[in-house]
Amino acid sequence: MIRFLKKLCVLIFTGVLLAAFAYCVVLPRVLPLKYQPLIEHYAECYGLEITLVNAVIFCESRFEPDAVSSAGALGLMQITPETGRWAAKQMGFDADSIDLLMPEENIRIGCWYLSWLLEKFDGITETALAGYNAGQGNVEKWLADTEMSKDGITLEEIPYEETKGYVRKVQLAEKLYRYLYHLPFERIGMI
Repeated sequence: MIRFLKKLCVLIFTGVLLAAFAYCVVLPRVLPLKYQPLIEHYAECYGLEITLVNAVIFCESRFEPDAVSSAGALGLMQITPETGRWAAKQMGFDADSIDLLMPEENIRIGCWYLSWLLEKFDGITETALAGYNAGQGNVEKWLADTEMSKDGITLEEIPYEETKGYVRKVQLAEKLYRYLYHLPFERIGMI
């Protein structure tokens, strides 16, 4: 019996060490948390969930501030220069002076735009995310098509496979961020 208890204690101790290693070393590499002060600030400014912003950034750029897509989208939240200039004008900024590769500007504009899309599409996250990926004009066309939206508000079908996959990935990443990090959470030196 004592031998069994010793083995059980060793097993539990090993499990705790492995879990701590996974949480502190592996998890931040697989599902990173960077730029949290900026994300928290602008998510709060624009009424967004921190987990949603983290998920969008993770799916868009894997938190690489100098990311550039094949379509020319820039930075952490992968904003096209055209959308960036338009959003900056709407926000009252000088559209010609924005630098979408600067994390703070990118997160500010990306959060504003995501919030704008959520408001435009009646707070329906799936529809706003589809708009973030495929463009608001495409989503407006889809909502007007009765084969894709019976009520003109909710998308039952997203015709672009890339956009459909994007919406699923962001929603999954948001759930993982919420579950794994219990956000908001005490920062442990990750910026």
